[in-house]
Amino acid sequence: MTVSAAVVLTALTIPAQAADTAGSGTEAVSCYGSARSYSAEAGSGPGDNAHWPNRGHWTSVLGNCNDINIKTNSTRSVRVCTHNKCHGWVKATKGVWTVIFTNSTPDAEYYLQFDGVSTNSGWIAD
Repeated sequence: MTVSAAVVLTALTIPAQAADTAGSGTEAVSCYGSARSYSAEAGSGPGDNAHWPNRGHWTSVLGNCNDINIKTNSTRSVRVCTHNKCHGWVKATKGVWTVIFTNSTPDAEYYLQFDGVSTNSGWIAD
């Protein structure tokens, strides 16, 4: 009975967007298990939002998740910018995984903007 309870508990704690992917001959990599830390570059003045990665640079979707997710160290509005546009603002609550872009495409390039000048840090899983 203990094994069954553990299986049920595990199934209930894995978010829907946290899909596992497996490489050829390697262990599956979980969405949040593949998260990497980020530290946004502060804006240069009023009307200039903080960015990650630094201005003029892009990051690519790793493909370990179905979405782009962040876990911020402070509550902040954030948006994903792609080559053709910046998408809508999403409020990311401190310490909580938040989906900020759905249905991401592996290897697609993007950057993040954080509403306001001050820097932001946390974790990103994509």
